[in-house]
Amino acid sequence: MLGAVSERTSILVSPDEVADLAARVRHHGRMALDVEFLWERTYAPIPCLAQVATPDEIALIDPIEGGALDDIAALLADPAIEVVMHAPSADLTLFALGFDVRPSNLLDSQLIAGFVGLGAGQSLGALLQRVLDVKVPKTEGYSDWSRRPLTRAQLDYAATDVEHLFALVDELMRRASGLGRTEWVLEEHERRYGPTARVAPDPFEAWRKVKGQGRLQPAERAVLRRAAAWREMEARRRDRPVGWLLPDRTLLEVARRRPKGAGALLDERGVPSAMREREAESLIAAMDEAANDPPIALGPPPPAKVQARLDTLTPLAQILLTARSAAVDLAPTLVATRDDVDSFLAAVLMEDALDGLPLGRGWRRQVAGDALIDLAAGRLGLAPLAGPPYLAEIELPGH
Repeated sequence: MLGAVSERTSILVSPDEVADLAARVRHHGRMALDVEFLWERTYAPIPCLAQVATPDEIALIDPIEGGALDDIAALLADPAIEVVMHAPSADLTLFALGFDVRPSNLLDSQLIAGFVGLGAGQSLGALLQRVLDVKVPKTEGYSDWSRRPLTRAQLDYAATDVEHLFALVDELMRRASGLGRTEWVLEEHERRYGPTARVAPDPFEAWRKVKGQGRLQPAERAVLRRAAAWREMEARRRDRPVGWLLPDRTLLEVARRRPKGAGALLDERGVPSAMREREAESLIAAMDEAANDPPIALGPPPPAKVQARLDTLTPLAQILLTARSAAVDLAPTLVATRDDVDSFLAAVLMEDALDGLPLGRGWRRQVAGDALIDLAAGRLGLAPLAGPPYLAEIELPGH
């Protein structure tokens, strides 16, 4: 293992060293965090290197060489510690699955950037260049972080992932405050990373991600829910990707056909040859439990007349949403997805309650929700313009 990367950057390879670092983080009340991991052949990400910064230092924690991450996980869960990260979803999954913790006081630089006119999904390198005029190396992003020894280039690259995060987030929050959007930023963090947010897979919600489940009957969907939960829990137990146990298409057909007995299930098309009889029996037993479950209906589709209006309205609403977002320097994907828009318009047309939908409350309604209501009611028209903002909103006669 290489020695210290610089006077300010050290490499930690023992639990005691990490515990001392954690004490220093608690003194400052703040840490920047990133994790390099592998996630190709396992259910959970495998941590290979954790980068932690305080205002005074950068520490590279090597869990492969003995630098346990338990104390870092505890800091992540501590509401007294502000944790600064960039696009942390995969890292949070790692800590949720490996240490059973979730963030309590998190700021995500990528998320904040969407509220201050810098767009959604920006890489850390792009934001550092645009916001702080700092250029960082990009050469080691696809490194094999599990191999030892790590190279000097890898260590330097890893350190830069946290070196400027405090300055970046502080500047982004300053801009958000100047725009009057601090509460918007914090509300969105609460929605994505708060106590009710999902940072690790819920086995009994896994069925929703199975491609084609919308074609099943309600009773078949209840069976799929049990089958998908079995696959999720078995994949976690064995630490293998869920698709390695049963691909979606096969899982869907198994839920539809309900094979009787392990032999019949093992003969189903697409069932991996590596599946054993006891695993097949376990899956069948899980599906049998659906007999006591209520059917899962997805809800009736909108009436034909409403659907015909939606077919016309939704594309127009998407254009309006994009224009309104651009007018206030917001990333459109932060405001609403296409499904959000479609669901909102359907509720408007069918006179359903709106306050349970993202566009029906808070700052999203202020930015776009009310305008979409006016569009659906025929009170608002749209016209293209040759120059910025390229779209005019027109109050229609008679309203």
